[in-house]
Amino acid sequence: MICLLLCSNAAIFRRCGFPQTRWHELGLTLGLHKDLLDAIEKNHPGDISRCLLECLSKWLRRADNVDKSKAKAIDIFNTHHPLLSQSLSDPVSVAIMLQREGVITGQVLASVASASPSVPNQREVLLAAIIVAIESKYSLLQTFASVLCKFTGNVKLGTVIQRDYDQSFNDNKKVIKVVIPDDDMSTDTLSTGTTTPSPTPPNTPTGRYI
Repeated sequence: MICLLLCSNAAIFRRCGFPQTRWHELGLTLGLHKDLLDAIEKNHPGDISRCLLECLSKWLRRADNVDKSKAKAIDIFNTHHPLLSQSLSDPVSVAIMLQREGVITGQVLASVASASPSVPNQREVLLAAIIVAIESKYSLLQTFASVLCKFTGNVKLGTVIQRDYDQSFNDNKKVIKVVIPDDDMSTDTLSTGTTTPSPTPPNTPTGRYI
């Protein structure tokens, strides 16, 4: 499929008279990183046609991965949709915060508010807007989960959605327990891939002795 799309797009560019010498600029416009484009140019010095094809290939493969990520996020949302439609509390307040976070528009917020006093209708309007947002940018599902966790009545909903999101998209992150030496502090769990080294005691000799 990638090969077919690649050949098709290359042919379209030729028919439209697109200057192949601008393939680098095209790649940046498509959202590819400069380092990647520089690597393509280094691997195919002077071969402009090949550079254009490689540029389009990288873009199509990245687009394919984005589509797969969107499908995963939508699947997670649909899994929890029945419970959300029954248990989501205070939809208007949730909508206000989601609008501040850029997940939904002011128009959607107004629609949720106008559905009052029917909470089920408010939920329906809000959840319909959330699925549209996720389809445009899958990472907004994580933002949605984060916002839910800020409301006492929605913490459980937000937590399970965040858990499923992490399992699908953050498998490479290591969960490390970090103990803070303070009587008033308990063990905390951080989702990072690195740990902070312990400070060296003031009088501990360092260096090498011969």
